[in-house]
Amino acid sequence: MAGFLPSLRGYAQPDYDFRNHILLSGADMQTGAVYLFPSVRPGVDAIMTLTHISSGITVSEMDGSSGYPEALQPTLVVDAFTSGYLEMQFQFVMSGTSTPSIQTEVPVTCIDVDGWADNDGLGNPLYEFDAVDLGGGYVDYQLTGGELTMSQTGTWFNGKNNGGLDYPGRDTTAREVMFTVVNGNISSFAIRVGVDNQSSIAVSRLRSVYFKKFFYPNSILSKSSLLSFQGLEKEEMIDLQWKITQHDIKTVVIEKGNGSPVFSAIGEISSNVKSGQIVYHYQDPKSNQGDIYYRLKIISVTGKVMYSSIIVFYSKAVQGDVKIYPSIIQSSAIIQLKSEKLSIAQFQLVDYSGRIVAQKNILVQAGINNIAINDLANIRSGNYLAIVRVNRKIYNQKIFKP
Repeated sequence: MAGFLPSLRGYAQPDYDFRNHILLSGADMQTGAVYLFPSVRPGVDAIMTLTHISSGITVSEMDGSSGYPEALQPTLVVDAFTSGYLEMQFQFVMSGTSTPSIQTEVPVTCIDVDGWADNDGLGNPLYEFDAVDLGGGYVDYQLTGGELTMSQTGTWFNGKNNGGLDYPGRDTTAREVMFTVVNGNISSFAIRVGVDNQSSIAVSRLRSVYFKKFFYPNSILSKSSLLSFQGLEKEEMIDLQWKITQHDIKTVVIEKGNGSPVFSAIGEISSNVKSGQIVYHYQDPKSNQGDIYYRLKIISVTGKVMYSSIIVFYSKAVQGDVKIYPSIIQSSAIIQLKSEKLSIAQFQLVDYSGRIVAQKNILVQAGINNIAINDLANIRSGNYLAIVRVNRKIYNQKIFKP
């Protein structure tokens, strides 16, 4: 077998690590306080400012200990008959500087946005609410069986509890009271965590925001219009190909990053078919600017935006003919495969007990292929072996699903 097997230690590292905050200026846990979160990613710090604390609300804890490194967990004390929120403004900067650091993708998940139907024994309820402003992007949440009322105001995505059920502690398993907002190519954003206390007693509420993606049963993204996305490098030309279901797509913007995953639009294709599955192609001359990154920005007729997986054509030859990336997967993986001829390759994801949890046959052409393997969101967390069989050869690579 060929391929490489990276260290398992790296798998434990979160996308963003919000621990050990330092008060830079202002009064701790008061409006105007500025905090430094060092090394939230390699070479990246985060500066957070408390821009608003509503009257009747006190921040008693800035970041509680009952969670995970990728979470920021304030505790709010809310007076009786009070509705309000804590607003936090974040700025990613290069470590040790004030220079903005643009992030390829920023995920924010508000968890335990729950409530209490009878908070004071008199029939008066309490409902939590959160809001996230990443300057755009998309929101994902549980459509069926969810307990949140979701809305959008400008670039703010708002989620308010409507079920009145309390989920003790800070629990990422209660997907019905969570929502995730994702956007890319940004360095600053804002988050609000709030409580609508309609009861006659003051309350202390544990709030939690995770800087990572979560996936939801019956989610808003579960029926994606993008069925496949792949690319082929051949004869100094890169041919991008994707298949979409046309029922709700207005336009597809092709985005490219030269040398880094900082994207700009290079083309746009409008949809003019109301139904059916359509295959599109876009050809782009190969550049000599290092690694080349591509993704699709898909805009629905309602204005909702979603992004495809990112495929990469590396400036150096594929080592061992096959590379699978990323090694930490969420909902999809990319296979980069160099083939001398038209072939059928088989992809398998196998757990450590030997059980095949995902399998797909893929058509590869002569040249360097980049092919997205989707529908991996519902696979359980754990370590897996990704196996590719093609042209009587077998390649493998360790994969982790958080």
